[in-house]
Amino acid sequence: MNKKISKKTTCFFFVLFALLLALLLASCDCTHEWGEWETVTAATCGSEGAKQRICVKCEESETNTISATGAHTFGEWEILNTPTYDLDGLKQRSCNCGASESMLLPCVGILRTEHFEVTVPMMSYMIYTNYQEWVSCYQSTGYMQFIKGEGGDGLNTSLPLREQNYSKKTDTATGVTTIVTWFDYFADQAAASVEQILVLCEQANSLGITLVDEEISEIDNFMQTLDLFAAYSGYTTEEYLCVMYGKDVCKKDVRAMLELITLAEKTVQYKMDNLEQGISEERLAEYYESHKADLDIYVDFISYTFVTEFIPVAETEIDADIKNEELYNKYQTDKQKYESRIQALERCTTAKEFCDLLIEYLKEDGATDLEAVNKQSEAHHYNYQKDSKHFDFEDRLFDTQNPVNANDIFTIKNTDREPREEKEVDDNRVKYTYNSANASYTVCFVLKPVHRDEAYLKNVGHILFKTETFKNLNHTLYLTGKTKELAQSLLDEGQIISAENMAKALIELMIQEGDLIASTTEDGEAYYYMDKHIFEAYGEEYTEDSNVFYENVKRGDMVAAFDEWIYDINRISNEVSLIKTSYGYHIMFYDGETEQINWVEKAITPIINADYENWYAMAKESTFIDSNYYKENINLIS
Repeated sequence: MNKKISKKTTCFFFVLFALLLALLLASCDCTHEWGEWETVTAATCGSEGAKQRICVKCEESETNTISATGAHTFGEWEILNTPTYDLDGLKQRSCNCGASESMLLPCVGILRTEHFEVTVPMMSYMIYTNYQEWVSCYQSTGYMQFIKGEGGDGLNTSLPLREQNYSKKTDTATGVTTIVTWFDYFADQAAASVEQILVLCEQANSLGITLVDEEISEIDNFMQTLDLFAAYSGYTTEEYLCVMYGKDVCKKDVRAMLELITLAEKTVQYKMDNLEQGISEERLAEYYESHKADLDIYVDFISYTFVTEFIPVAETEIDADIKNEELYNKYQTDKQKYESRIQALERCTTAKEFCDLLIEYLKEDGATDLEAVNKQSEAHHYNYQKDSKHFDFEDRLFDTQNPVNANDIFTIKNTDREPREEKEVDDNRVKYTYNSANASYTVCFVLKPVHRDEAYLKNVGHILFKTETFKNLNHTLYLTGKTKELAQSLLDEGQIISAENMAKALIELMIQEGDLIASTTEDGEAYYYMDKHIFEAYGEEYTEDSNVFYENVKRGDMVAAFDEWIYDINRISNEVSLIKTSYGYHIMFYDGETEQINWVEKAITPIINADYENWYAMAKESTFIDSNYYKENINLIS
């Protein structure tokens, strides 16, 4: 039976249909505003991807295809075989699609011996270490730009070494031009050094020389220092090494090279000590006989000069003629007296007789007993060195044609022209004109003729205040610690800050603290002394030198004033005094002498050097160095 549809139902469907129609018409009229494309499925090297975008008004979406890339996306390289000295290595990387690619890693050989090798990164470290040391040495001198080979250019630190020519020479006969870059220059130096290191390391191997814990610890400390430098410069250590020493240099390469260098240095020291122990007395005597001209360069003597001077008064002065006559007569009397004295001294036969007579003359001239003794002592000259040019009679002392002997005495007289000249005759009276004049009478007693330096080596301490540090300094802002306190005390007392005043203030402080003690010698000479450990403590607080104490100081090792002080025969152990040198002011401490003799040390050095050169030449000849990869692989260094 058919049911009738009610009017309400018909009405509902009609409204629903109208709404759907309205929505349909509305969607057809939307002007889309599309958002950005978003990847739904990423394309790969072999398959398409999909991307989609959505209308911000009606949220209708649109989908498009992303074409396959056709290019692999590789991951990180993985080392399959590490390159060795003479074998290439291999590295590989893979794509997600399964594809992969490989690359050869060239062998890293540069130089190798039987038991040791130096790789490309190690050589790079050596080359750029040489470069940095060279720049450090010459850059501050102002001469760096002038150092270059024939036809080359001065080094420019802002340009790569391979792009700068150290030299450029053309052979006039063949027309061939040879170019040596600055990289070649430093590489050649490094190669020569590495060759020596490898030879020495092979000798270490044969002698059983190895590095001990202390030496390994020193290398560890150096590596830690690299870490600090890197951090300070804003790099990781590996980045820092690449910047400073080349792109492939790692910590392991630096350590490996340092171990070889340390082993080589240890071998040199071992061999030097061994060679020194093998030098016999006969060998030294032979060396001395064949090198007398180099070693016999000292003379011991006593020398004193009597001087008289005539300085006339001005002719306009009242009674000028009378006064000048008196002065002239005294001048003539002094000349006769000094002439007589040097003749008497010339007749002495022993040093004691000479010194006693000289003391008597000095006392006649007004010196006290102590003053006369001190002046006589100052007249002694021990180990006076040839070519010092302090005395006019030096040529006589070192005359090889007519050599002086012990107890020889000679005199030298120097007089100006006659200071008085006749001026005119008036009323039967002679008038004179007077000119300044002087006369000197020198007598020299030879204690020991030309000889070698028999003095023992010295041990010495010092506290240095550099002139440059305290020059024009009127504040203590840049000073630190005890030095700052001492400088401030000078300012508080109204004194200027200078190296001299700093040194004197410290001496005064030492005295006030009871650490520096006054005393006198048997001859009545005043001096100060101090305990060594106390002096060392002061030195660690104040000195500007890297060392407070120096041992086994040979004559000539130090600047002149320093040298003269420590080799003064009147020095007393623990004696302290102040001297000035070209560096500044030094509070000196005499730490006594060693058992080593100066001339022996001077002879030993060339003997050992000659023996070492012979030994090394034989060691090098017996060491095979494989350099097959050098020319090819040196070009791998950036």
